[in-house]
Amino acid sequence: MAAENEESVLLGSASLLASQGSVDQLAALLRAVVTEPLGLVRALASVGSVDRAVELVETALTLGLPSDLTDRLRCLLVELRLAGGEVDPALDLAERILGEHSGAPSSVHAAVAAGRVFGRYARNAEEGRRHAETVLREHDGRIAGDAEVLAAATVLSDAVLSDGRVVEGLRLARAAVASAPDMPSPVWRAHLHLVLAERLVDAGAAEEAERAVAAARESVGRTSGGGADMAFAHLRARLLSHQGRLAEARDEAQKALSAAVGRGARIHVPPLLAALGQFALRFGDVEGAAGFVRRCRKALGELGGHLPSSAYDWVALQVASARCGDRAALERMTRDYAAANRRVALFARRPGAAAWFVRTALAAGDPHWAAVAARTAARLAERNPGVPTLAAAALHADSLLRGDPDGLVRAATEHRHHWARTTAAEDLTALLDARSRRPAPTAKDEAGTGTPAEALSDVERRVARLVGEGLTNQQVALRLRRSPHTVNYHLRNIFRKLDIGSRVELARQAHLWTAAR
Repeated sequence: MAAENEESVLLGSASLLASQGSVDQLAALLRAVVTEPLGLVRALASVGSVDRAVELVETALTLGLPSDLTDRLRCLLVELRLAGGEVDPALDLAERILGEHSGAPSSVHAAVAAGRVFGRYARNAEEGRRHAETVLREHDGRIAGDAEVLAAATVLSDAVLSDGRVVEGLRLARAAVASAPDMPSPVWRAHLHLVLAERLVDAGAAEEAERAVAAARESVGRTSGGGADMAFAHLRARLLSHQGRLAEARDEAQKALSAAVGRGARIHVPPLLAALGQFALRFGDVEGAAGFVRRCRKALGELGGHLPSSAYDWVALQVASARCGDRAALERMTRDYAAANRRVALFARRPGAAAWFVRTALAAGDPHWAAVAARTAARLAERNPGVPTLAAAALHADSLLRGDPDGLVRAATEHRHHWARTTAAEDLTALLDARSRRPAPTAKDEAGTGTPAEALSDVERRVARLVGEGLTNQQVALRLRRSPHTVNYHLRNIFRKLDIGSRVELARQAHLWTAAR
């Protein structure tokens, strides 16, 4: 009977793979059945469903398989449950395995211990960080030769960003990758490379990040399982975005999201939704971005409160600014980013964020908060010498705060990421435009009898007129040959100067200007 059940499971898996996978993937499955039984399950997870793969493992565990294979399947079940966003069940299973005094191979215990490290960090960042620090202390800080230690170093490479230790984060990630062959699980081995790639993308080291992604792909082979291919796609999208290839980046992220949803790799859904929200904003689609934010919030809730997402918080803040104005964004900033470590963690990961904070705070009439953001960026750069993205971000924020065109020129040149470089150039354009086109005060102005339109620059009047005609920011941007970001920047200034809060009020005023001419 057990043999019949096993045969049914194998045939069902092969059938699913044959219907949903490519010829190469089916061939990989058949090879795995002969040479590596766990490859069967990873093949299923890579093209089918994580939930189905979990079902397959749980069924296989009832078949009376040899003890060594049973131990390895239970280890794999920890990986799959984490990929499916079932963090608590994964950790419960890991604790049971590690608490048993069985004859399981040491490699199994090592892989499960690594899974526990990753799972604890996913469940609660502070708890996971403390556990990782304990693991490293118990090994005298040596990052080599032990899967649990490699996992701990990888977790800490992310956690130390909240302290502003970007250089240390890179060091830990590189040290873990240097000993990656000691990691018995190919999924966790790939994860080491992917975390290093994340740190490198943040630091603007695109070529080295590409090599880390390639190494991750090589670690798992064709039958990746656990959603690793979606993590590859997410990183690829980030790299494309930083190169200014936004349409390609959006398409890459959208395909990865469809795969993650379809295969039940729930842990990958929130970051992909947050990325798509960012891309929608870059294309001037504010309502589309708001939709991705809502979906991201829902996806995070479905994970049971796990994985607090800095990417979600960041895109949600930008959407709030675009939809509700700078004052609403400032209120949210001062609430959510009052703690210095929150600002530091964001600025370490998003090189354009510091200048965005300064720009938004100034537009909302709060120079003090703008100065706070600029100081945070400056201290972060000082603490991490040799990281050009941080130096450029600090220069950009400070130059924007002080209205320094020379500094903005340098920032636009030195930024490694496309969006940060573009916004520095746009900030420079806006500053020079405001200076060169500001009309000299007249007696009528000094007497307070000038029209509201005279408070605006030529460019701001053109934006106001087009918005008053009912055009969207995207349409105005196309008409003026500027980016949607620049149009939004001018629109915020217009609202502030005219002391209005909606496009309807602006349309009414624009109509009155036209009638008065």
